[in-house]
Amino acid sequence: MSDQNILCEDVLEHICVNLDEELNSPNCEQIRVHINECPDCYAYLKSLKTTINLYKDYPSPCPSESAKRSIEESILKKIEPLRHK
Repeated sequence: MSDQNILCEDVLEHICVNLDEELNSPNCEQIRVHINECPDCYAYLKSLKTTINLYKDYPSPCPSESAKRSIEESILKKIEPLRHK
């Protein structure tokens, strides 16, 4: 990937492959330069970071006791025939 040949598609692929990493390779530097110069890629990355942060801040749902029992019963019904083999 050379400086003049970086395309938005390259940036999107790079972001998806390296989503949660802080990388310092020459390719990463070229990607950073592209993102800073390309309004569409900048907006995409900003939106992606916002979405990730919202999910990190969102509490994990806790199922009710009745839901837990229902799930457990369903699992036991499915595995019961396997116990007798």
